[in-house]
Amino acid sequence: MEATIHGARIHYERTGEGLPVIFLHAGIGDLRMWEPQVEAFAKHFDVIRPEVRGFGKSELPPARWSWVADLLGLMDQLDLKPSHLVGCSLGGMLAIDFALEHPERISKLVLVGPAIGGANFGKNYPEVFADVKAAEQTGDIDALNQAEMHLFLDGPRRPRGYVNQPLRDMFLDMNGPNLRSDFEGAPTNDLNPPAVERLHEITASTLIVVGDEDLPTIYDAVELLMEKLPHARKAVIHDAAHLPNLEHPHEFNRIVLDFLLHD
Repeated sequence: MEATIHGARIHYERTGEGLPVIFLHAGIGDLRMWEPQVEAFAKHFDVIRPEVRGFGKSELPPARWSWVADLLGLMDQLDLKPSHLVGCSLGGMLAIDFALEHPERISKLVLVGPAIGGANFGKNYPEVFADVKAAEQTGDIDALNQAEMHLFLDGPRRPRGYVNQPLRDMFLDMNGPNLRSDFEGAPTNDLNPPAVERLHEITASTLIVVGDEDLPTIYDAVELLMEKLPHARKAVIHDAAHLPNLEHPHEFNRIVLDFLLHD
């Protein structure tokens, strides 16, 4: 499915009926990363999986734009009532920003290994990102894709190749095109002040899901969220890195559905 939002064609998939649940993908993925969730969640919810500009099949016109405004535009176009947001990594950052800007349009938040706008935890762990930085400097997209697969899919503490096929092929297929998008031509409109300074404003009931093999930057983000968000709880998925919903989909689905349906 496609919707034209603020001059850009935004691709999304929609399945099921009921209260809307919007799944926001990571910066290393596209809507396919949520495939193991669709069937289980569509039994209870209207499941909507958009691809943000420059990712998957969504356009990236050379114009100024905002992920928050795009998400609001999609919700308006689909005539959605207040929705649950489930966001992973970059998608978690978008969910946080959206909750701050439009609290009346959301119900519950699920943040999976989330980033936080305005935070720069990476500066504390240069060694974790050394291989990725080296690959970036060579300009070799395939090498960069491989380096990011180890960091985010395997996790920095597990050996290369730890996560089996078909997830490895899926990761490379999702992330490769993302690495070739020219985001320099389309800067986002960031929150001012950034989310990291406003987390205490989020009043929505929030579940934070993190894999115990995720990056240390994510642990720092989760710790800050647990400290600042007034209605947050945490669930840790064992033997999972940055994409726990793909590594352990049944456990992920059980935890998140329980939060959305019964909390």
